[in-house]
Amino acid sequence: MIVSNTVSPLWLGLPQGHAQRIAQAVREGLDQAPGNTAQVYFRADDVAVPGNSFSRMLATFRAHDAPLCLAVVPAWLTVSRWAALTRDAGREDLFCWCQHGWRHMNFEPQGVKKREFGQARPARDKRQDLAKGFKRLKEIMGERFTPVFSPPWNRCDGESMAAMPSIGFKGLSRTVGAGPQPPEGLPDFPVLVDLHTRKEPDPAASLDALLAELVRGLATGSCGIMLHHQRMNETAHAFLDALLGALKAASGLRFVHFGHLL
Repeated sequence: MIVSNTVSPLWLGLPQGHAQRIAQAVREGLDQAPGNTAQVYFRADDVAVPGNSFSRMLATFRAHDAPLCLAVVPAWLTVSRWAALTRDAGREDLFCWCQHGWRHMNFEPQGVKKREFGQARPARDKRQDLAKGFKRLKEIMGERFTPVFSPPWNRCDGESMAAMPSIGFKGLSRTVGAGPQPPEGLPDFPVLVDLHTRKEPDPAASLDALLAELVRGLATGSCGIMLHHQRMNETAHAFLDALLGALKAASGLRFVHFGHLL
């Protein structure tokens, strides 16, 4: 299991006044949204192993009574880890658990954007891994498994998506604008706001870009926000708390998770 814990420059030098700017961005986005209302969902990727940062992330969502979609890597999950994760989660109504790839392994050649489910693999192999992951999570999680697939690196090809409905998947979650189009009957719940895998070297520019994503997402009426708990430091946790507080305080905003959207 290989997961990056690199902290983005934004969380090493967050500019002052960010709480006020978050609230301003939320107001601006809702002012542009249809009917001045929007739904917001959060998706946390690379889940399977309990730990302090994971526990703190869940506690922050519980404190704000906000739901969270947890994208679990099936090959990393064990029965004992699942027991620890659910003890941490506590409230069943706030958290939904979906599938994040199979092993979170890149199969693309050097120089090509990373994919676990891309053109570098035969369709049969991709289908087998999709089905293995689905079966494993269903067996371990039971009725708490939400049949939505989130591909590692937010990328998967048409062959993989074509196989998903017959396996039992009811939805998909990638990034806004990702291609190709999913088959009919497989809705995509995309994320736009990236909290923790940002690459801007300048913290001020990074905060500007993050808040611009938040405004654009809210303006559409449906805003998906992506988290990576392994990349969160103290500053990132405090920012998440402020963000959830600003969203919860906003009139016309509704928190949802994938289970509500299916």
